[in-house]
Amino acid sequence: MVSSRTKKSKRFSGNDKAKLEVLVWSPEAEEEDREDLALELENCGTGVSQLIAILYVVVTTIEPAIIIIDEPQSFLHPKALRKLIEIFKEVSRHQYIIATHSPQIISAVGTANIIQLSREKSETITQTIDPAQTVQLRSLLKELGVSLSDLLEADFILWVEGLTEEICFPRILHKLGNFSLREIKILAVTNTGDFEGRKHARTIFDIYDKLSKSNYLLSPALGFIFDSENRSKQQKVEMQKRHPNVKFLPRCNYENYLIHPQAIATVLNQSNLYQESITDVDIQDWITKAKEQGKFLPKDFNLSTSSEKSWIETVDGAKLLKTLFSELSQQPVEYRKTEHSVAITNWLIKNEISHLSELSQFLQKAIQEWSKNCEQINT
Repeated sequence: MVSSRTKKSKRFSGNDKAKLEVLVWSPEAEEEDREDLALELENCGTGVSQLIAILYVVVTTIEPAIIIIDEPQSFLHPKALRKLIEIFKEVSRHQYIIATHSPQIISAVGTANIIQLSREKSETITQTIDPAQTVQLRSLLKELGVSLSDLLEADFILWVEGLTEEICFPRILHKLGNFSLREIKILAVTNTGDFEGRKHARTIFDIYDKLSKSNYLLSPALGFIFDSENRSKQQKVEMQKRHPNVKFLPRCNYENYLIHPQAIATVLNQSNLYQESITDVDIQDWITKAKEQGKFLPKDFNLSTSSEKSWIETVDGAKLLKTLFSELSQQPVEYRKTEHSVAITNWLIKNEISHLSELSQFLQKAIQEWSKNCEQINT
């Protein structure tokens, strides 16, 4: 809030002369009617006075006018810039011309006309940018040396099975990957089951994929990585028909990559504070017994003809760890994915990162393949 008052002071020339003082009020000062909390305009930043000057012209000019503003980002915070654009949209009787290099302003103007000025040799070239065309907007940002990651934290979004994968995949790729994830944000889908029903699957995919088809500056969907969950080949093909950028982990679920006796024992002992320590030998014996009994496996899995590799890919790792924690702990300890899976992952990253190399290679290959396709589309 801005207000003014007539003030007499010895600072002003002339003993009886009055001078108008402008005060800037915070919401708290206004609510409590505390004039002592208000700030004199001359004690505020230069951006405040320039903003007030702009708004004064916008609000008090009754007749439609052309208002030209040069590089407002040089004196305004990005949040203040967005608020200013909102006011311009509300006071729509004027025509606003803003000269700017700010991606925040370009993103905030929405449906306004954007004219790109570029220099070729000694000539200025003008090009009208259609805000409804994402490709043109991205081209403009590229010309300004700005990427979507500067605006939205990421150029692309990789959707994954759940919160555990959202937390762990970036850590694994950071440790083992040979490329940066700066331009990619890994996020969990709300409910993987939504993608499987024939009736709604296409709609759900479209909702997530709208980021790549939207006419706004939103991060496009790079792809989807889901647990295999021992789906049949036909079930996987059906989901991939609904969206081509769907891949499945080579193993049943993420926890299959965490079956490591020493890592499990360490995390279980940290959670199980009131009993004797469980050793990695105890863990291995329990896993071996469960394997011999055919637990956590599909009914059609043949133990006698299957290899160790086939077992580790097929066993339901999530159920195995949940049951293991329950049976080997005295309390018992309930296995929680977002706590214990993350803890096991962290132990492996610190102590035996090679155990996660197969998963890392799969993730790297998928991301590189999708990124290459996106580059081809953008060019």
